[in-house]
Amino acid sequence: MAEDGVIYTYLAHPAGSLPSDTSALAQHHTCPQCPLWHRIALWVGWAGNIVLLGAVLVLAVLEGSGCKLCPRHWAPYRDKCYWFSEENEYWSRGRDDCSWRGSHLLVIQDQEELEFTQNLTGNQNPVWIGLNITSQRKNWTWVDGSPLNQTLFTVSGPAEENSCAAVKKNQIKSEICNTHYKWICQKEAVLI
Repeated sequence: MAEDGVIYTYLAHPAGSLPSDTSALAQHHTCPQCPLWHRIALWVGWAGNIVLLGAVLVLAVLEGSGCKLCPRHWAPYRDKCYWFSEENEYWSRGRDDCSWRGSHLLVIQDQEELEFTQNLTGNQNPVWIGLNITSQRKNWTWVDGSPLNQTLFTVSGPAEENSCAAVKKNQIKSEICNTHYKWICQKEAVLI
């Protein structure tokens, strides 16, 4: 009977069309089982991922840091990157070029680093480093603002105004800053 445009009907299910017990209902709603080897492969895969994650964590803790990378054409050494110029310019031009590259002229920390840079340059000609006279008191100062440790390194030659340091054959020499030499830039390696 229709009232206000609504039609009602009676539906009856034929006998036996509905499950009569819960086991039949459970069978009706379960998915087919995966083969045993699929389940084993899945568990082995998960176990492998957990082992790899553990190994990465252990290596990170043991190393104390992740991988450190240098830009293309920069030489890595310890935690720093080094770039050697191909052209010759005066000291302040080398300083400015290093700054443009997001670095600074080489600041030598120890004898091993000095030897590394000599291997990099091939002991050819003097190469500008980040050391110069900054005041009338004639004190050698690195471009990072630290004073030269005279017990680690000595600079041969006069310490006068307009003196900059160049390195050749494991020696640091005083040179006139307007002399044209190649230079070495240095920056921290990027932690990834």
